[in-house]
Amino acid sequence: MGPTKAIVKGHALYEAVGGKLIRDGFTSQREIEDYVNHHYLVLPVVDNAGRPWLLDGKLIYCLRGVQYETVDDRRVHLARCPDCGGMGIRSDEFTVESDCIRCTACGHEFDARLEMMET
Repeated sequence: MGPTKAIVKGHALYEAVGGKLIRDGFTSQREIEDYVNHHYLVLPVVDNAGRPWLLDGKLIYCLRGVQYETVDDRRVHLARCPDCGGMGIRSDEFTVESDCIRCTACGHEFDARLEMMET
């Protein structure tokens, strides 16, 4: 059981599943993020422009660093695009030498394993 997946609507936090109000009255995004970081909650992943990642119409959440899940707890193999922060999905072509990922936002192709080695 991981953190509670939350969504922001206006100036309030709601449970992503069920829609129950967690807390309202926030005055800034920074205040929301501080609250989330101290209360075992997680917000949807967003790109560098602030757009949420969506896979098959479902929000994506990042748990434990690089483990991504849909709102319904389905684990998915995704990676963050080094250019735009968008959602990278593994290409259909599987090879032993590479792990080719293509960003759904900007189309950038990258090898997730090489990116991790470089950082």
